[in-house]
Amino acid sequence: MKSINPFNRNAKQKIALMTVFLLLLFFSAFAQEGQDEIDFIPVPIEEVLLKGREVPGVSFVYSVSLPQGVDAYSYALRPSSQTNTWVTDTLQYYTDVKALQDSVYSHYEVSGDIQAFLFDEMISEEGLQSYFDNLVRNELYIIEEDRVEDDTKVGELIILGNKMHFKPFYRLKIQILSDIRMIILISFLAFFVFAAIVLVIVIFIIKTKKRNKDVLVKRFKDLCYEPLSNLLFEKSLEEIQEMTKGDIAAVLPKNLMDNSLFNDVLIQEIISLNKNMKGDFKQKLKLIYRKLDLDKHTIQKLSSKRWDIITTGIVEINEMDVLEAEELVNKFINHDNFYIRSNAVATLLNISGDSNLKVLANQKYPLSKWQQMIYYRIIRYTKDNRNVSLLLESENQSVRVFGIKLIRYLGLVDQLEVLNMRYAESTDPEKIEMLRCFNMFGYVDSLEVVYADLKSDNIPLVTEAITLIQNIGEKISLTILFELSQLTNEFDIKKAAMKAIFHLDPIVFEEYYGHTENDLELRISRHLKDPVLNNV
Repeated sequence: MKSINPFNRNAKQKIALMTVFLLLLFFSAFAQEGQDEIDFIPVPIEEVLLKGREVPGVSFVYSVSLPQGVDAYSYALRPSSQTNTWVTDTLQYYTDVKALQDSVYSHYEVSGDIQAFLFDEMISEEGLQSYFDNLVRNELYIIEEDRVEDDTKVGELIILGNKMHFKPFYRLKIQILSDIRMIILISFLAFFVFAAIVLVIVIFIIKTKKRNKDVLVKRFKDLCYEPLSNLLFEKSLEEIQEMTKGDIAAVLPKNLMDNSLFNDVLIQEIISLNKNMKGDFKQKLKLIYRKLDLDKHTIQKLSSKRWDIITTGIVEINEMDVLEAEELVNKFINHDNFYIRSNAVATLLNISGDSNLKVLANQKYPLSKWQQMIYYRIIRYTKDNRNVSLLLESENQSVRVFGIKLIRYLGLVDQLEVLNMRYAESTDPEKIEMLRCFNMFGYVDSLEVVYADLKSDNIPLVTEAITLIQNIGEKISLTILFELSQLTNEFDIKKAAMKAIFHLDPIVFEEYYGHTENDLELRISRHLKDPVLNNV
């Protein structure tokens, strides 16, 4: 007797259950498909067309063969390319085509053919019926029932309709809100529309305020002209000193001294007059400025968070010499804003008693050429005892370069020895300025430290050193310059070296380059000897 394997028995049971499941699934799908087919009852398209209804995309063309010599234009027919064949244009309604066919048949006893077209493409009757069934099945075409003329039937339909709960043919819902992408898109559009409206409102408000401010400024200027003129030309300096704030305010328009904008306009007018006046008039203006406590209004601007207001306050302190504001201005000398920083340093150079120029030496930001020009003008006309040695020790390279420039511009010959001692350890930009100082004052002691820089890779530094040697060089300088001109491949250096030799000793120059075979040296030599091109 064979033994029964329990594993084989379980496998067979699983296969049987799976087979039953697949059969049930197949029959359920078939039954569902059959149910769908049972639910849909096809309607012949010809019945619909004979009722004079139009089917989307469907059109008809009628063609008929008539005896030769027959004129069928009266039937809206036209001859085709085939012999004795007449056709119609494309017609949308089947009833029109049938009526034309009946008319032609009754007159000529020839029926002709009716050809259907789907979107201008010829289609058979089966294909047309299949297309119509798809339209009806997908509810893209609604077959309307014939109107019932019987009042009794109409009444029965109304009663039956009232008993049924209303259910719309299409479910009314907002499809847009069901898509998250559409919601996000609409949200962005709404946000941008809202932002645009807010922006327009803000721009309108800002322009309105600016226009109103401009009108007030113009009006306040007109109100300041006459009182300031009367105080300057009708009152002496002693009389203004004896006047109180109330006396001076009485000359000005009433109830405007508490207006911040009026005080700003008044300060600007006083500063404008102060720049164009001299002598007692300047003292009168500063006295009026102090008497009206406008200096306090200026100092308050330093507490503003707007950089332009702070800058305006610093400029006013500088113009009106508000010495008590020195400590407040000192906080802005290393401000990250260029305009605040520049005006703060300029103001301290003007109003402080700092002869060592510490405010410049402590600068952390590089000095621009515009700043150097402003600071030089202040230092030149306001400082009697100028000590630039502290600038040369600054950690800021641009400050050190500016200090060397001051030595040259102000003629501080006593500082040349200091520059000569610092030359070897200085940077290239500093060396260039030092060489210009040595050249300007003819400082011969600098030659020993300058020769070493002729081997530098910095072309401007080398050319500047050659220019110095050209003016204060010695006999040994000729040999050094000749070796440099032979070793270098840089045109500017070669030309500068040959020019220096030519100026130091034309005879030696002729010995060196008079019969040279180097084409470049020959052309430079001719250029230097030409009196017209000598300084070019």
